[in-house]
Amino acid sequence: MGRWCRDSTARVSKRRSKSGPAALTRRLRLLTRAVLSHIAFFSYTEVQTDLHIHSMNYRITVAYDGTNYCGWQMQLDRPTVQGVLAEVLQRFARVPVVTHGAGRTDAGVHAEGQVVSFKLDKVWEGAALRRALNANLPLDIRVLEAAQAEERFHPRIYAKGKTYRYQLYNADVMHPLWERYAWHFPYQLEPARLMEEARQLLGTHDFSAFTTSDCETKTRVRTLSEIWLESAGPLLKFWFRGDGFLRYQVRTMIGALVAANRDRLPAGSIIDLLQSKDRTWAGAPAPAKGLTLVKVEY
Repeated sequence: MGRWCRDSTARVSKRRSKSGPAALTRRLRLLTRAVLSHIAFFSYTEVQTDLHIHSMNYRITVAYDGTNYCGWQMQLDRPTVQGVLAEVLQRFARVPVVTHGAGRTDAGVHAEGQVVSFKLDKVWEGAALRRALNANLPLDIRVLEAAQAEERFHPRIYAKGKTYRYQLYNADVMHPLWERYAWHFPYQLEPARLMEEARQLLGTHDFSAFTTSDCETKTRVRTLSEIWLESAGPLLKFWFRGDGFLRYQVRTMIGALVAANRDRLPAGSIIDLLQSKDRTWAGAPAPAKGLTLVKVEY
């Protein structure tokens, strides 16, 4: 009996200790920690959800030497500019990042002003984003400008015009510094006649004769607003400005102009070739290495 009384007394004593001031303080501390933990969790979830819903659209201007790449557009198991850029962006975002380019330059074609857009959850200041990308990209791909863009901005859909430059080195011996960026043509050309023929391309035309037969576009009608030629010794620079260009269009126009200048154009003249809409009459396109996407206008 006494033993039971001693046990009961001990139990009563313990119960009293649990309801004392010290125990109450401990309970309040535990409750406070639990509440703060829940607040932190829901705040974090809310922030993450908000960032996901309001991801920021960015616009960058990219220059690249296309020599070592199979063009702009991503391809399976082949190095492309878009593929390299997407890989670097994925390191930042830790998830795949979709990129959109203003133009799909072909293998070996260069760019001085390719415009690209993509979305990231993190808010970046333009200069910081440019530095971060250039620190991770190879030296033959450089981000020249970076900034936040409007939510709906798309570099291809919103583009109003593009400027391309084609370089041709007209001399017996090719200068090694131009090897990667110009077509070596060692036969005599007449620059004045080249421009005379080139002017026939100005205006709005169906350029089917200057693109691939399987060109996937709604229409092959394009408008060339300006064409001009600059000469610096043996280096000839052809400039083309228009509202848009078909695949291989500029390179095929250069090939046709050179063929016409050498009296070897099957169609007889550039205007005949335009009217024929026959790709087989234009001949082979000029080499890719001479072509550069210079600028995209918005």
